[in-house]
Amino acid sequence: MIFKFKKYYKKFLLSKKILCLVLAFLLAIKIGTTFGDVFYNSENKIIESIEAETFRNTLNSTLPVIDTIYNSGSTSLSFSGQLRAVIKNLFHFDLGYPITLLNAQSSYFKNFYINGYNTYVNDSNKPYQPYVYIADLDNQESLDSEDKFENRQSSITYNGEDNDREYSEKDAITMEKIAINNHQTNYNIDIKKLMEEPLKLDFEKKGPEVLIYHTHTTESFLKDLGQLSQRGIPNRTTDATNNVVRVGEELAQILRKKYNIEVIHNSTIHNYPSDVGAYGRSLNTASNILNSYPSIQIVLDIHRDGIDGDKLRAVTEIDGKKVAKIMFVVGTDASGLNHPEWEENLKLAVTLQNILNQKHSGITRPIYMSQHRYNQHLTNGALLVEIGGDGNLISECLESTKYLAEAIDEVLNQQ
Repeated sequence: MIFKFKKYYKKFLLSKKILCLVLAFLLAIKIGTTFGDVFYNSENKIIESIEAETFRNTLNSTLPVIDTIYNSGSTSLSFSGQLRAVIKNLFHFDLGYPITLLNAQSSYFKNFYINGYNTYVNDSNKPYQPYVYIADLDNQESLDSEDKFENRQSSITYNGEDNDREYSEKDAITMEKIAINNHQTNYNIDIKKLMEEPLKLDFEKKGPEVLIYHTHTTESFLKDLGQLSQRGIPNRTTDATNNVVRVGEELAQILRKKYNIEVIHNSTIHNYPSDVGAYGRSLNTASNILNSYPSIQIVLDIHRDGIDGDKLRAVTEIDGKKVAKIMFVVGTDASGLNHPEWEENLKLAVTLQNILNQKHSGITRPIYMSQHRYNQHLTNGALLVEIGGDGNLISECLESTKYLAEAIDEVLNQQ
């Protein structure tokens, strides 16, 4: 009897300790949140007096993982990113996308997700097929009325633009080293006037000056030129070592290390599993970063070009090396969406193209004027940049970034 009493008494004491720990934990949370509210709302202005950029730099210096994670979005070229790729190859799911874990474990779920769910959300009779272009539909993103960036709805199109897109340079508007294709809009473009006007960029605020991101993040390249003549070669991959993320990271690293320009490179995948809604998702990413870093003036959405059918190989040669050609795409308000300052973006494109062609003739393709705006209403320095095409090797595109970085540095120095 005494033994049973001691046994129950020990259980009682253990339960009592656990209950006390839980209560202490809840009390600590309550005290912490209460203190935080009082501290934040107090009159001492301590938090408001902290210089945000200094604080951010201090965090990045002491805890570099914070800067790495923020800049990399949801993919990484680091060891952890490579480990994730190995897991994907072995077990057929991606740690960055929980839905793929369910797909890998259940063929029924995968079949529904690909053939049922995506058909429903895309409002289309065609099921999603990976690694093929799917036309993005016009959509409107809901947003808080207090959001700094109003009218987040984005004009959406698919990679390769429109079916009537022409790649010939003979019909371009030209002046000296400037060439502009303006088949999509009725706007009269005065190149001389654009070149005479200064850029409306303000680099007085401390902090990052350039943002690089990717709307069609999975756009990939050939692994060898022998694939040019082959059919069925995938033109999309989530492997960041062979898609536009690698190109964006190369550009960011050159700007940082060679020119001491502070850059944010975000590689969040916006078009997986489909291109549908990609511009709406990338708009959220870009606008949130711009809200956090008002010092950013130049925003580059890095893509690689492509056309239906044959692979597009856009290449030239500089100093004996194959270099992917660069094309700036400038959005307008011709589609009816609000974008009154689109000419400011065109001025930046003209300036960069002129610098590139003056130094390295033939490295650019004509600037492409589009009726769509491609999220370029966010700043006066926003551009969509096509580096190479789906018929290029990634090495050729990486070679291009050093020339683009050089031109960006010259623009910033002029400012």
